[in-house]
Order: sequence, then C-alpha cells, then structure tokens
Amino acid sequence: MQKKTTEELVSLKPSLEEFRKLPKTPITVVVDGIRSLDNVGLLFRIADGFHLRELVLCGITGYPAGLPGDDRPAHIVERQDRRIQKTAIRTIPFVPWTYRPGVAEIVAERQRAGDMIIALEQTDASRHYQNMGYHFPLTLVVGHEREGVTSALLRTVDAVVEIPMEGMGNSHNVAIATAIVLVHLSPLIPR
Repeated sequence: MQKKTTEELVSLKPSLEEFRKLPKTPITVVVDGIRSLDNVGLLFRIADGFHLRELVLCGITGYPAGLPGDDRPAHIVERQDRRIQKTAIRTIPFVPWTYRPGVAEIVAERQRAGDMIIALEQTDASRHYQNMGYHFPLTLVVGHEREGVTSALLRTVDAVVEIPMEGMGNSHNVAIATAIVLVHLSPLIPR
C-alpha cells in the first residue's frame, strides 16, 4: 500500500472544461446564520466534495469576495474572504454559490421548484436522518451554530432530521453534521 501524492491525486481529476460538464448532485445546501468563517470554508469543501448543485449563504453568514454588488466594507470583505479561503482550500471557484440576505425566500423558491426541503435540527418531531424517505432534488437547510434553524423556518419545511448524539455533547459541528447527512444521501441519489 502506497499513499497517493498530491500530484497523483490532481492527475486523476478531469479538466476544468470536463468538470463543468459533469452533472451536479441534485442537492442545494442553504446555510442560515453561520457565524464561524471556518465553518463556511468547510462547507465549501464539503459542497465541492459532493459536487452539489448550489451552496446558498444567508443572513449573517460570511461569504467570499467577488460577488457582484457586494456592499460590505472593504476590511470585512478582506477578513471574511481570507478566513473562508484558508479553510476552503481552493474549492470556492468550483462551487456554485450565492449569498441571499433572507433564508425564507430561497427556501420558498426551492419549494416552488419542486425540491424536498429538509432541515437539520433537533426538535421533538425530528426524525433520525437515516430513517427518512428522501426524494430529489433536495434542499438541506442548516442553521446557526447555537440557535440552529429558526422555529419560523422549521414550520415551512417538508421534514426535520437529526443526528443522534451518543456522547455527552449536545450536537455536532454544523459543517460536520452537514457532511454526515450528505454521506448518507449520496448513495440514494439516482444516477
């Protein structure tokens, strides 16, 4: 057994032109109110790793530089971009993404487009993420690190799923939780 080098891994990738022609995974991840720029960077890596249809950053969630019409102060753009780029490790150009101030509007749009809307949250009505009948296309909504998905938004989604916690912690990190659900969804997607 021999580990692959970075050069070997890169050589296995399609050209950028071929990559852009590959079908996207029919999943959109909507991120509402994430404070940690490191989590945002990790979500870009996760979105790239699963070749998601789109990553939508909402509310107070920081986002990279380069969005047309960005009116944030220059020092905020620079700080957010630097932190997100560091954790995203060169994946941002390969992820279709946008920023939307309001999460409810994007969720309503995805519902009208026919997506199944799933929130990842712990509630008294949440279902185990492995015991859900998913259909695609799908939008997965994740929320603030401490406050989670808002109660108002939870009332609009098709279903709420959660990841059981076996240890003493109350929840997983938001980026890790997103990856866990996407790993479960990946083999369920019609190819």
